[in-house]
Amino acid sequence: MTENITYLSPNGQNVTYGTGTVTRMFVGTVEGVVTLDRKLRGKPWVETARGLEGLHISALLAEPVSGKLFAGCHGDGGLWVSDDGAGAEWRRIETGGMEHAHVYTLAGRTRDGKVTLFAGTSPARLYRSADLGENWTELSGLRDVPGSENWTFVPPPHHPHVKNIVFHPTDPATFFVLVEQGALLKTTDNGRTWTELDGYVDEADKSWREVHRLMIHPHDPDLMYLATGEGLYRTRDGGAGFVNVHHRGERMGYPEFLFFDPSDHKTILMGGSRFNPTEWFRDGIADSTVLQSRDQGDSWTEPNAGFPNPVIGAFEAMSMHLWYGGMMLVIGTATGEIWATDDYCRSWVCLDDDVPPLSKEDHHLPFMSDADRAAAMAERGI
Repeated sequence: MTENITYLSPNGQNVTYGTGTVTRMFVGTVEGVVTLDRKLRGKPWVETARGLEGLHISALLAEPVSGKLFAGCHGDGGLWVSDDGAGAEWRRIETGGMEHAHVYTLAGRTRDGKVTLFAGTSPARLYRSADLGENWTELSGLRDVPGSENWTFVPPPHHPHVKNIVFHPTDPATFFVLVEQGALLKTTDNGRTWTELDGYVDEADKSWREVHRLMIHPHDPDLMYLATGEGLYRTRDGGAGFVNVHHRGERMGYPEFLFFDPSDHKTILMGGSRFNPTEWFRDGIADSTVLQSRDQGDSWTEPNAGFPNPVIGAFEAMSMHLWYGGMMLVIGTATGEIWATDDYCRSWVCLDDDVPPLSKEDHHLPFMSDADRAAAMAERGI
């Protein structure tokens, strides 16, 4: 039987393809990689393995040509690989060429049979590997962008990070990098030089240049969506100008994840929370949800049947698994829950409520008990 696998992590691979609904799941948590399995649709999920215990996983990336599974880690955890992709055994890659061991995001692409991996770190650096991660070269032009000296991040140690790497659907020399908090950047020469796209920036915004995700229409690359700390923006001209189509004062003030419905690319799915991290720490609630637009972002509905009201923890990871005639969306939370739908968002089911939290850096801390949070923050020096 062919395994249908999805990978759930805050800043890694988020779309997979198969022959049917998901039967295996690799989950990147604050306590390593958790493997969940089930035999068939409708059967219970069972935790079958844990790997990289004690490491805070930021990104998982399955490379299909080699069959390898990569894991990037927060802190100084570095980069690891499971050479057979099964996640039972891991080895740390001695990342020659990487200045920092805090790997924030991973991405990969295959062109003309050649595999290229990309890694974004904190502080914000971008690296490329042509030998499946064994050696890395910095794309140093990223640091030459005017204004890069102003990039920052609110929590200490205030290091900006590469949050998202997005490839153009038709032009192999063009891709985009999102630096939080810093800039939405575009290269058209395979990473040698960069241009900032700042048509979304309003100097009065509370979350200036807090960029989360970029989504490009697969058949019309001038149509893009940008999720930010100020809501969701849309551009129809490749980034020259942006329109705010869902503001932070509306239902989802802090969008994190974006997907096109594969059966109708006018339909957008967006995951995130009503409140932002500052409010999470103050009130202990994110009020997370999923929104759907069938008209390219002009209007929105909330297909949230099955979710508790409210959802306390932040949605920290979201993946889409596709097969002929079907789609499964999976969400991981900062409170250690896995939610999924395989009926096009008509209903959501909690698959597991006892995995370790999924979390971008400290995003799980607001939802801990006061004592546990104080201990964790003291350990981190916050």
